[in-house]
Amino acid sequence: MASGKPQTRPSVRHPSHNHPLRGHKAQVEDEIICSGCDLDLIGASFKCSKSECDYFLHKSCFELPREIHHKSHPSHPLTLLYSPPYDHSTYTCNGCGEYGSGFTYNCSICQYNVHVGCVSMHETMKHEEHAHPLTLLYSSPSLEGHIFTCDVCQETMPRNLWLYYCQKCDYGTHLHSCVADEEEEPKKVGRGEGGRGVNGVKGGRSSENSELADMLKAQREMEKMQIALHLEMQRAKIAKKSRKHMLKMI
Repeated sequence: MASGKPQTRPSVRHPSHNHPLRGHKAQVEDEIICSGCDLDLIGASFKCSKSECDYFLHKSCFELPREIHHKSHPSHPLTLLYSPPYDHSTYTCNGCGEYGSGFTYNCSICQYNVHVGCVSMHETMKHEEHAHPLTLLYSSPSLEGHIFTCDVCQETMPRNLWLYYCQKCDYGTHLHSCVADEEEEPKKVGRGEGGRGVNGVKGGRSSENSELADMLKAQREMEKMQIALHLEMQRAKIAKKSRKHMLKMI
């Protein structure tokens, strides 16, 4: 005779969270953010078994290895951390230059951090605006002292950030899409107790999208101003030398 008790789904444990997790299938309309990678969560995932705790993980984030060797940082292995290092609430990704508040692959020796999503970027990709495949580079292809500009958004790119590049055409783009950011409705954020919760408190990357975009834009504008000032000073020096040379010839 079958038991009348409701069957409970089996739970699993993950070192990133204090409570058991259960399998979950997230839908687009749920508008959930993964507590690991800070990205939209759709499909196979895990959620906290506690009804009052909004902690979610992609299945792929749940299965991330604790240590990897990555081409971007060949000197040391990278260790998976489940929260930002150095007792900070956020970190800056050395791959894309954007902030992160969830998991990171970290080198404690070099204070090097990479989003778990950036670590998984393909080594080649096809861009709709370019005829040839683009190759992932871990720094700017331009010579020291030269400026490299994204061929999609026309913004100056810092030398140390990753990019996709076509050597044949000297064509390069930011690591992630360069489309203009648009304001979005706040999404339900998977953070769990003591973490980045709902009600707009310390949301994931999507809920902070507008603020981070403004900060990055301001940073890039500052870099442009510094470059413009440097070029202006160089032009002034050249003009001064030219005047001195003309005076000597008189």
